[in-house]
Amino acid sequence: MDADPIMNISLTPELAKFVEKEVENGLYQTASEVVRAGLRRLKEDQAARLPQVPKTLEELETQLIQSIDRLDRGKGVDGEVVFRRLRKRIKESRSNA
Repeated sequence: MDADPIMNISLTPELAKFVEKEVENGLYQTASEVVRAGLRRLKEDQAARLPQVPKTLEELETQLIQSIDRLDRGKGVDGEVVFRRLRKRIKESRSNA
C-alpha cells in the first residue's frame, strides 16, 4: 500500500490557532487529523448541496409531488425570470469565448 501523499498547506494565523487548540483539547492527535476531518466535512457539505438524482420511479414521483406542492404554496420561480437569466448567461458565455 502506498504511503499517503504529503502536501504542505498554509493556514491563516486564526486557523492555525484553531488547529492547535483542537489538538490540545485531545480530540485529535495531530494537526493533519484536524485538517482531514475538516476536509471530510467540506466534502460531505458539498455532496449534500448537489441535487440528488432519483434512483427509482417512486423517488421521481415523490420529488415531482414535492415540487408541485412547493409551486402550490407559491414557492416557484417565474418562468420569464428564469428564461431571462438563461439568455443572459448564454450571451455572457458567448462573449467570453
